[in-house]
Amino acid sequence: MSSQKPTGQDIYKALLRFNQNKNLEEAEGYIQHFCGNPLTTYVGKPVPENRSEAIFRIYLTEKTRRLLSPKTTATIEDYAWELLTKYNRDITRADADKPFWEFNSSENHYVNDRRRYTQALQIVRVADRYGPSFLLAGQTIESHYQAWTAFWIRYFQVRAGEGTDMEIAHPSSYGQCTVGVYYDLYDLTDSPRLRELAGKFLTLYWAEVAAEFEPRTGQRALAATRNPFYDGARINWARDLLYGYGWHDGGCQGNSVELLPFLLSSYRPPEILQAIAHNPNRGAYQTTSRRALMIQSEAKEAEGVIVFDKNGDGHFRRDVYYTPDYTLSTMTLDPSRKYNNVGALAQTMGVTFAADLPSRIVVTGTGYYAKRALSGITGTAVSIIARDPNAALGRGRFMSEGTRVFIHNGPLWDNRVADPSGWFFTRAGDAYAAIRVPGGYTVTTRTYIWPGRKLQEVEEKNGHHLELKDLWAPVVIQMGRACDYQSFEAFCAAVQTKPFEYENGKLTYESAAKDRYEYWANSTQLPKINGTTVNLNPPKTYDSPYLSMEHGANKAVIKYPGYDALVLEY
Repeated sequence: MSSQKPTGQDIYKALLRFNQNKNLEEAEGYIQHFCGNPLTTYVGKPVPENRSEAIFRIYLTEKTRRLLSPKTTATIEDYAWELLTKYNRDITRADADKPFWEFNSSENHYVNDRRRYTQALQIVRVADRYGPSFLLAGQTIESHYQAWTAFWIRYFQVRAGEGTDMEIAHPSSYGQCTVGVYYDLYDLTDSPRLRELAGKFLTLYWAEVAAEFEPRTGQRALAATRNPFYDGARINWARDLLYGYGWHDGGCQGNSVELLPFLLSSYRPPEILQAIAHNPNRGAYQTTSRRALMIQSEAKEAEGVIVFDKNGDGHFRRDVYYTPDYTLSTMTLDPSRKYNNVGALAQTMGVTFAADLPSRIVVTGTGYYAKRALSGITGTAVSIIARDPNAALGRGRFMSEGTRVFIHNGPLWDNRVADPSGWFFTRAGDAYAAIRVPGGYTVTTRTYIWPGRKLQEVEEKNGHHLELKDLWAPVVIQMGRACDYQSFEAFCAAVQTKPFEYENGKLTYESAAKDRYEYWANSTQLPKINGTTVNLNPPKTYDSPYLSMEHGANKAVIKYPGYDALVLEY
């Protein structure tokens, strides 16, 4: 083993070494150290290390398991037994039979804990020193394993029709952790049915991403949850992976060692998804999707239990308006209903630009990790975003003391025009943007971080915030494309002619596309577009020109010109 001090990522080096069949003594040293130090600290509590997927892949993949020495083989098997007994995060055989929607933690913890338990069972099941007849809590390992295999089969069948993720479009670790679980289940299970469903769910997940993917930046749309980096500068965790899949030509930007399990996986998205994602000239269109996030109450003990109304609806939608020059995106919540934190914490909504990866306009709550700070709607070239009536007012974690619009430095800030009419105009590449806030705003570069779990105010280095003077005022973002106007100045002039009224907390705006928007601030009244109340339960779980699935059905269809339709049945 190297004389250097061990790091958390050494276990990925071991995974790489075993797949290369090189430096196996060094790699086994990394495994011995990892298995001998199985715990880390999370919120002050000891929990199992998150990187156990590398151990599972080494042991459960035949070509690498046969390279293990007897000593390291036994070490991994005993480590797996400890995960089932000493470090099981309170997961038991009984959890495999519980109703799936009884979430008792965040999505990434929920699936990672259960994946860890399932694959630890796989290890001891094939180990000579344990085996399928070995008893765990009075039942055989085989019975435990079959119960958990059935759980995951049910999981994919149910989840497919209710939305691909709950920590929505998370740009970093939560998203990577959750999707990584699906890759591990696909590769490592010995159940043909589970492998089939895991593969179909991965294809569904990537199909939703492809429909909103911008190949010139390598990014999906901005609307996301649990994203405390309100400048939106964080690069999506999958950007380097999707470069490897041929979805964009922007190269790699980060340290990809934690992507090894994805790169070593035998799963590859179908070619039809690459064709969709890599095409920068898909035209302008809107996508909608549902999510299952509604809860009965905000009591702590019930916070994770997802519920549906009598019609099976969850009252939550996400919208993306894609064009070859920009992408708008929002999430709409019903102000009279309650939602699980994973779908309401640290929301980001707004605009990304095809011409420049960092350029973005991001609407957020003013604070750090603000809970349910926003709700918004999106239509043709327009988003309207406002403070949610359920937002907790104050300064502190999970609270917000206002609403703000982040404008990234570079082209967007350099090209700004703060017009006396109240409109803030800017542009990046061939995308034009107009922002208007009733009551006005002040410009600030102060932002919040949370080092050591303590709130701290610091200088924002990546851009400027437009801090709303009226925290309840709806933010209107009207977009335009250079191909539709003679000039940027012509766009600005056209926007200023559009009817814009804000009276008694009600905003009425007629867009450039001649759509009429009505939005009630600090109200339980849902917004309207062209006189019709926005439907939080659209007929389709996924609805775009490329991905379609009727809600309540078990079949999704992916289409793209020149390819046979790909049907995913669950």
